[in-house]
Amino acid sequence: MPIVLFVHHRPQPSGAARSLALLIGALGAEWDAHVLVPGGGAAEIFAEAGATVHRAPVPAFTHTWDVHYHGLRWLVALRELAAVPPHARALSRLLHELKPDVVHLNDSVMIASAAIARHAKAPVVWHLRSSLAFGGNGSRSRWIARQVDRTASAVIAIDTDVAASFPIRTAVAVIPNPVLAEEGEPAQLDLPEGRLAVGFFGYLRRQKGWAEFLEALRLLADRQVPVHGVVVGGGVRPPSAFRGLRGRSLEALGIPDEQGAFERRTRELRLEGVVTQRPFTRDIGAIYRALDIVVFPNQGEGLGRPVIEAAAYGLPVVASGSADGGGVLVPDVTGVLLAHGTPDELADALGRLASDPALIARLGSAALRHAARAAPMRVAQQVEAVWRDVVGRSGGRESG
Repeated sequence: MPIVLFVHHRPQPSGAARSLALLIGALGAEWDAHVLVPGGGAAEIFAEAGATVHRAPVPAFTHTWDVHYHGLRWLVALRELAAVPPHARALSRLLHELKPDVVHLNDSVMIASAAIARHAKAPVVWHLRSSLAFGGNGSRSRWIARQVDRTASAVIAIDTDVAASFPIRTAVAVIPNPVLAEEGEPAQLDLPEGRLAVGFFGYLRRQKGWAEFLEALRLLADRQVPVHGVVVGGGVRPPSAFRGLRGRSLEALGIPDEQGAFERRTRELRLEGVVTQRPFTRDIGAIYRALDIVVFPNQGEGLGRPVIEAAAYGLPVVASGSADGGGVLVPDVTGVLLAHGTPDELADALGRLASDPALIARLGSAALRHAARAAPMRVAQQVEAVWRDVVGRSGGRESG
């Protein structure tokens, strides 16, 4: 039985973790899946998906469109450097004990993991989930691209936008994130009657457009358009983390209190009766089923998992961050693609949808059909085809 060893770098049950868990759960019986992960909620969902989980630190050297080192933030890299020795010991032990046929790295941030795996002559498959910073331009982006090229036996990207940001010679297989619409009843959101429910999913990071969404809701309220925002998620760190010396240190490093900023901006815009925030939940499908539209007003590059996830529930998406939808959103067919994701653009698009229920239904139906390409079994078969090609070329473990 061929063995695949996934390496995932964050303990939170994020969108990337949910995508990987769905992939693991849909793999054919011939694959023996193992995951090296720091622990936390991500480890739990990988285990529930059927993988053997190994817990150890996983360093992540980030240079993506939304997070990259600059100024004092370079000090954060020291934390990742400190994780390299224990990670090297854990990964080297697994490579020796398991002798995996494929090492599957779940994003471009795991440069150290790639170097360790290649040193052990294990085939490496990169799964690129985030666009490189500055569209792949700049010396750091080019250096990362060279490391991907140097260590890759194969490369997968979740959409054409991500693929285009990596200036590499290795051919890239574009395979969408897997999504599965779970059955069940809609969540009871206790929203005011007669309002269109508009969802925003993900960690609160300004780059993902939560501030623009709030301002758009204020514009719509002033225009007396009956919409209600539902924000699902919160800050990467709770407001309590920003108190005292630790908080001042985080702010000096350029790590803001996004949850606190969200709450303040909600009050400033007088949106207490217009937007509701809910925490992350394992039953994310119940919330999707209670919504009418989803927004993803990205201020950077790429369309996140909520875009294709919403489509699986038959919901149109209003999004920005892509020139052509990246194969995830089909403009004016499965949703609305904005040029810049400004509050005015977002409010205009939502206002148009609010006034045309037939348009919402038409876009939602097309989105549901489009999402069929991301069914977990179909995605797993495409990923397995990449692995089989790698194993066929390398004999499982590369020699020489």
